[in-house]
Amino acid sequence: MLSSFYTAAQANTRQAIASIDISHEYHQPIGEHSYVYHPKQPIQAIQARQLFQQGQFTRQNSPTINFGIGAKPTWIAVEFLNPNDKPTSRFFQIKNSWLNRIELYQFHQQAVTKVRILGDQYPFDQRADNGRYFNSMLMLPLGKSQLLLHITSPDPMVVPMYLLTHNQAADELEFESYTYGFIYGAITCLLIYNLMLFIGMRSISYLLYSLFLFSFLLMNIAYTGHGFRWFWSNTPMWQQWGLPLLMMAFNVFGLLFALRFLNIRQLYPRLHRLISTICIGFPGLFGLAYLFDDQVMALILAFDFMLLFSFLMLMLGFFAWRANMPNAKIFLLASVSSMLGTATTGLAVIGVIPYSNMTFRAGEVGLLIDVVLLALALANKFRISERDKLHAEYMAKTDPLTGLNNRRAFYQKTQQFIKASKADKSLVVVIIDIDHFKAINDNYGHQTGDKVLIAIAKQIQASQRQQDIAARWGGEEFIIVLPQTKMKAAQAIAEGIRQRISQLRFSADASDLAVTASIGLAYGHLRNTAFDELIEQADKQLYQAKSQGRNQTCPLIAQTA
Repeated sequence: MLSSFYTAAQANTRQAIASIDISHEYHQPIGEHSYVYHPKQPIQAIQARQLFQQGQFTRQNSPTINFGIGAKPTWIAVEFLNPNDKPTSRFFQIKNSWLNRIELYQFHQQAVTKVRILGDQYPFDQRADNGRYFNSMLMLPLGKSQLLLHITSPDPMVVPMYLLTHNQAADELEFESYTYGFIYGAITCLLIYNLMLFIGMRSISYLLYSLFLFSFLLMNIAYTGHGFRWFWSNTPMWQQWGLPLLMMAFNVFGLLFALRFLNIRQLYPRLHRLISTICIGFPGLFGLAYLFDDQVMALILAFDFMLLFSFLMLMLGFFAWRANMPNAKIFLLASVSSMLGTATTGLAVIGVIPYSNMTFRAGEVGLLIDVVLLALALANKFRISERDKLHAEYMAKTDPLTGLNNRRAFYQKTQQFIKASKADKSLVVVIIDIDHFKAINDNYGHQTGDKVLIAIAKQIQASQRQQDIAARWGGEEFIIVLPQTKMKAAQAIAEGIRQRISQLRFSADASDLAVTASIGLAYGHLRNTAFDELIEQADKQLYQAKSQGRNQTCPLIAQTA
């Protein structure tokens, strides 16, 4: 009687198992159709199947099975129903790349029809296909069959299981190829561009940003499985330790870049010391975990550092924004994007939020937006730096009051003319001096004197031809070089300037102030007369104009061969 009761209970339990009808297509993970069991001690596949049939497994209520980092070895069972009139093949896929060991057993009736051992603790070359995920082609017989998985891994035990038709698998592969091609292409272009800028400019900011991009690229290809497939297929140890190490590198280079880019050392020295200590402390702890071969601790440190990294980048952007740092808003927006993306992926992987294709790839999208925005911010910083540099160069060569060339710029431009002019090197030097300028400053103040200087500089600029070189020569003196100009034409230009100056009026002490200027000119050919000699001769003519009563031009034609 007890035996018949147990048999009936077992039958009822057997009927309660939800089977996956393969006549339908499943576009989402099939975790909700699966059952899990955590044995207290190791068991064999046959025992696991018996426990599953006896109802000892627990049905899952989410599309993706997720037990987080350092989970105990787990059995997962799925039952398939093939209502077709012939066996049907389906593509079974666990859509991640970091589980250490997966034992796959397929049962039909009382026999094991398929056994496969997968996992990243084995060289990639031992896999039956070139897929970067854990794949297996299942031939599902008529009626019901079971698939049991035994998974052992210190990595986040995330098991997104998919059951796909051949067309679905091909479409998935094509879509991911395009999207990853776009991501890797964009990051590689940014990386090459910023490396070239670093080589050309020797700016540490560009080097740190390039390392940040490179570590992001390596980190991505590590956790997506591309790296194991393409670059280190025969190095399972690197596959298991590389991801947390690259996460550490990404965080460190990102924070070091942010500290330098936002000038945190000068703005917030204590914050700079704190974050510098964090950038040393976490990798140091990771090194200890590696020495003690504690992969679980290394993964916990890496994921915790990733979450802390997102928060610190956001905090740095906020503090820089408060300090009115240029590009702080762009940096803050980039940090928000990175934080949301990495936090979503990190929380999904460790099991805090539901795992899906969208939450898994949220980190890629967020970080891609982040690096693009940071590239724009870095480019904008470079543009501002170049603008400031050009402005500084301009100010170094420009008289700040009048906007004319100063003496330094005057000599640079005249020397360029002298070197460039191979044939006709004749020219006229004109020196202009404001009459009684000291009296203007003494009687009406320096502010009025500045207005006079500015107004006369404008008259000189208005008379200046494209090839002429004008500068403020001294306190109230101006100089003009008129290349390839005869004395008669130069005298007409100088006389026009003198007349316009004499017509200027300035308001001073409730009266109009009139000013005049005296002008000296010297003409010569540089084959026979040194340039400085022409300046000296024009200066002598200026003093002659002053001695003759001021407000006049006084020319001198130098002797030529």
